[in-house]
Amino acid sequence: MACIFLFIFCTWQLERYEEAHETLLLGLQVDPFCHLLQACLQDLERITAGSAKRAKYWKPQRTDDFECTLCLKLLYEPVTTPCGHSFCRTCLLQSMDHGNKCPMCRTVLFISARTYPISVTLNNIIQKNFPEEYAERKSEQESLTYLGVDLMPLFVMDVVLPCQKLSLNIFEPRYRLMVRRIMEGNHRMGMVGIDSSTGSIADYACEVEISECEPLPDGRFYLEVEGRRRFHILRSWDQDGYRVAEVEWVQDIQPSRGTQEIDDLQQLARSAADLAQSWIRRAREAARIGRRSRHLELLQAEGMPGAQDPERFSFWLINLLNLRPAERLELLSLRDTREVHSLP
Repeated sequence: MACIFLFIFCTWQLERYEEAHETLLLGLQVDPFCHLLQACLQDLERITAGSAKRAKYWKPQRTDDFECTLCLKLLYEPVTTPCGHSFCRTCLLQSMDHGNKCPMCRTVLFISARTYPISVTLNNIIQKNFPEEYAERKSEQESLTYLGVDLMPLFVMDVVLPCQKLSLNIFEPRYRLMVRRIMEGNHRMGMVGIDSSTGSIADYACEVEISECEPLPDGRFYLEVEGRRRFHILRSWDQDGYRVAEVEWVQDIQPSRGTQEIDDLQQLARSAADLAQSWIRRAREAARIGRRSRHLELLQAEGMPGAQDPERFSFWLINLLNLRPAERLELLSLRDTREVHSLP
């Protein structure tokens, strides 16, 4: 019996309650009237019942092990570096835009945070134990990627018109971060220039769509973009180093269908299209004896828009001209296609 009591004591101290319970029942089979064994059994059942109750209401406490040392928030899509430190994937990406060293120990990291796998075990532990906070972090990240219909990240560089195509080399850390978020979302951003009269960003700009995005080994991006819609900036603010704006979309005031006014506008577009085709033929002939114009190649990539869409055609046509930024900026605010056609 002394051996039984010694085993019960050891298992009890080690919180191996199931083994202690089985040993107590075995002892009671040997001596059913042992008051000490009966008292121990009652105490054990009371302890295990209390433990089960505590387990029901107990919630794990978040420690530093589950916190990103860069954003000081719960880890989201955690990445563990070869040197053993864990960060949010987006935080590590943002840090490596400025250098390829671990933010904690400064060890050189020969990894690409964009393609490096997340720590599956750590991610599962976080989702299971902190579901509400994890949901908040997920919503926060999605809000940075999907800004909404009337919010637009801005690339401050030059005035771009609808239908205009150009190539971009993204190397600044703030814009590398912006491009990563855009490519996770709708692949669109605003291109805005500086208004020479005020020295600040212009009130009117153009949305561009990224048609090609090539990540380079050093973290830069090579982009091919095309102008889409015009917008007016209502207000703008800084977000993680780059500008974000609340916008309203700008469109031409369309004449009523079936009226003489719309017939005249389409006829004007057809006449301009004939002149443009004649100009392109002469430009092609000139290109045979000289260096082909990259500007002409970009304009012809998708062909000429139809004259049935005078607004789009007018901007395609105006891109054949080498206008100054101030002149292009003025065009962005126009709401009458005939004013564009009258410029050439």
